[in-house]
Amino acid sequence: MRLLAEGGLTAFTTDRLASMARVSKSSIYRRWPDKKSVFLALMHQWSQRAEVDESGDLRAELAQWYADRQRAYNQPGFREVAASLLELGAHDQEIGEAMAAYRRSSWNTMRGILTRAVERGELPGAIDLEHLEQFFLGPIYFRAVLEGQEIDDATIADFQRLSLAALGLGAGRQPGASASGVVPC
Repeated sequence: MRLLAEGGLTAFTTDRLASMARVSKSSIYRRWPDKKSVFLALMHQWSQRAEVDESGDLRAELAQWYADRQRAYNQPGFREVAASLLELGAHDQEIGEAMAAYRRSSWNTMRGILTRAVERGELPGAIDLEHLEQFFLGPIYFRAVLEGQEIDDATIADFQRLSLAALGLGAGRQPGASASGVVPC
């Protein structure tokens, strides 16, 4: 991860990896037969599912999710590693599938939050969960990876406020209630 974070794909060589790990190049190849295997192992190590405790409240669970993603996306080198792996995934189907699995693992946490909110009546049952997952993940990932900006507390607060407003849960609104107080169907 450090090699990708410091120099991207062009700086990632087996020689540099062996040197940084203080092992022989043959030791690298005994464990991983090629660079693709190294990258796939990196994907497994790097991908972290968001950790959120079920609290019975959509707002509280979203706050936990945003805080978890803030920590993950602000890790040193996150942008560089993510960008390198995205580039690899665009050119290699197996790496692309591993990246998709990483994204789905993040989405699974969000899907759980949203599914529980629907079950509790905080969100309408007819909502498209896949689009809503992308709605939550897109802006924070865009800011961290594509823009290379830190995800600070003010940004997290704004993203949460905007997300809740988009769901019809602005300040003072009860989950599941529309502006008229009627639960949307």
